[in-house]
Amino acid sequence: MLISLIKKECSMWMKSIVFYAYVIILIVFYVSQLEGGELIRKPEPGGDDYGYIYSDDENIIMNGTLKDLVCDFESERDFATYPVGFYKSVTLSEGEREQLASCISRLCKMSREEWEQALVEYSAGYSVEYDELGRETVEEKVPWPIVVPSDMTYEEFEAIMEEVSDIIGPGNNYEKENLKEHAEVKMTYEQALLEYDNILYKDKVSGAYARLFCDYIGIILGLLPVFFGTARVLKDKRSQVKEVVYAKKAGTAAIVCSRYLGIVIMIFLPVLLLSFLPMSKAVFVAKTAGVKVDYLAFVKYAAGWLLPTVLFVTAFSYAITELTEGFLAILAGMVVWFTALFSSVTLQWAGWNLIPRFNSLGEYNLFLYLRPQLVANRIFYTVLALMLLGLTLTVYALKRKGVLKNGKVSENLGS
Repeated sequence: MLISLIKKECSMWMKSIVFYAYVIILIVFYVSQLEGGELIRKPEPGGDDYGYIYSDDENIIMNGTLKDLVCDFESERDFATYPVGFYKSVTLSEGEREQLASCISRLCKMSREEWEQALVEYSAGYSVEYDELGRETVEEKVPWPIVVPSDMTYEEFEAIMEEVSDIIGPGNNYEKENLKEHAEVKMTYEQALLEYDNILYKDKVSGAYARLFCDYIGIILGLLPVFFGTARVLKDKRSQVKEVVYAKKAGTAAIVCSRYLGIVIMIFLPVLLLSFLPMSKAVFVAKTAGVKVDYLAFVKYAAGWLLPTVLFVTAFSYAITELTEGFLAILAGMVVWFTALFSSVTLQWAGWNLIPRFNSLGEYNLFLYLRPQLVANRIFYTVLALMLLGLTLTVYALKRKGVLKNGKVSENLGS
């Protein structure tokens, strides 16, 4: 019975303007953001810019972190934190700023007056210029003066940074696991060549394109499924067939799950079909380079990366609309989407954000580093989706029994 109900749901969506509007938005978004993007090419020796990479050198990590900390401190801007994957601005009190200044002094073994004066002198030693594209560049005429002394061990540095992290609060950029992010350095030709080889032989080309595809498509999948769940519930209310549906012999689980799965299928299937476009690009690159391509990469990445988003957002909108029988789910969904979108940290960590980002073509080793976080994130939203589906089942069952009516507890309860 469940399969036949799912078929009916999919057939219904094939006649819905909501579905075709979704497909059009999906295609337009892909074309505007991804079509015509860069092709993976072998780096040539003697180039000026091969991109950036995070260094494992402890001295680079320590000095890069200290420089960023000093700049953040002197800017007097709020500190950005992501305690549970969502952005939170942290304003330090005067007392906390004093503690932070003390940590900086211990890191560079200079008094606050000394390193602040050194910063003033450094600021007078560079000039702002612009490149051929009008982008602002900085020409340093003196070396950065606030550095970690050579006799400081990495363990001592980590201990002080732990104090810094405690002052700022959880989810900050100075936690132990995030220190490497302050050690961004230019790639050498050899490193760029290794990155290229990783894409060819470990990613099998298509893996790199699949990650970029999931990064962008995940943005709109964090919102558009909201309209499906809302439209499906309100369709019954508008056509006034709820009582007929409630009286059917089909079980509550069969009705709710068939509708839910029907929505998920009709949202996810166009994504898989659309993935053939970047897949063709990956096949071209692989054949040009003479290597094998993973033809299932987009299916695997989409299922593991994008499907949990679809499951959650659909369950979220379905549960709220079934409970309220109004448009509250759309408003709530937009709030969740905006919060998730502007809290996303590209190429750093997945956290617990609904829309994990990885806006880079390649970066295989960095993805391996982030993958455990991404897996935990995706499992979390899948479980949350199942819990919301369970809530929807409960609400729907109460409606069939007359306990709930029009989104409210029935006045005839117990009669």
